Amino acid sequence: MKKAIFITLFLAMAAGTVPAGAQSRAELALKVERLEREMIALENRLRGGQANTSAVPMQGGADNAALADMVAKMGTMERQMRMFTGKIEELEHRLRQQDQAMEMLRKELDLQRQEAAQAQASRPQQSMNTNAPAGNTAAANNNAGAPAAETPAATTPAKPAIELPAGDAAEQYRYAFEFIRQNDLDSGFTAMEMFLKANPGDERVGSAKFWLGRIHLLKGRMPQAAQQLLALIEEHPNHEKRVDALVDLADVLIALDSAPDACNALAEFRRSEAKANDRLKARAARTAEKAGCS
Repeated sequence: MKKAIFITLFLAMAAGTVPAGAQSRAELALKVERLEREMIALENRLRGGQANTSAVPMQGGADNAALADMVAKMGTMERQMRMFTGKIEELEHRLRQQDQAMEMLRKELDLQRQEAAQAQASRPQQSMNTNAPAGNTAAANNNAGAPAAETPAATTPAKPAIELPAGDAAEQYRYAFEFIRQNDLDSGFTAMEMFLKANPGDERVGSAKFWLGRIHLLKGRMPQAAQQLLALIEEHPNHEKRVDALVDLADVLIALDSAPDACNALAEFRRSEAKANDRLKARAARTAEKAGCS
């Protein structure tokens, strides 16, 4: 019964729209059940034909042809179902990226509101009676009836400039990574680039390239993401993040309409998957299915 319902839904998707009424769904279900009964009947006739081939000499060939035709149609339907499944997963991936972008935007707006509130609270409360110099008391009294001068509106303070600390490479990397940990991807990207330029020979360079590639991926900058991830994969073959970078690269290549290259990246991942956790292995399997890898 589940198979009949699933095939019914697939037929509706292939036609372009899902049936609106229960009567249409019932008709499709009946057609699918009729096809299944016909296949079963054909198989029974084939088995009977093998037992008594002399009675109906031409029946077995016709049944074989009909059965082969049905199998071919079912194969076509399965391929179309895989195609629809891939498209649905691609849409889900894009929705996840949009959700991440919206979450980052929400956090950025919250931070700006907090900074504005802090600036408003720290603005000094001016009072002519307590702050005016003693020699100006008379002038203050003379101007008591005059309208107070407008106080300039407080402006939101600009975010502090990104500047690596003066410590060693480990401290500078921690400084850059802290932005990423707090989901401030723009500041984290800038700090990681500065770390790379300041410490080109440090052991953390591979990690910096990975995070630069991941930020490019989250921001939708696929060519730049591919460049950074490839740099990690090729230049740091023993890096702990290399298996993650291979799966990320496969996602990037799918987005760039290069599914065969994505399958090559996943094949390289399978050669190193002993270093991957179960979550990453499951993600790699989904990506391989999306790319149509054999």
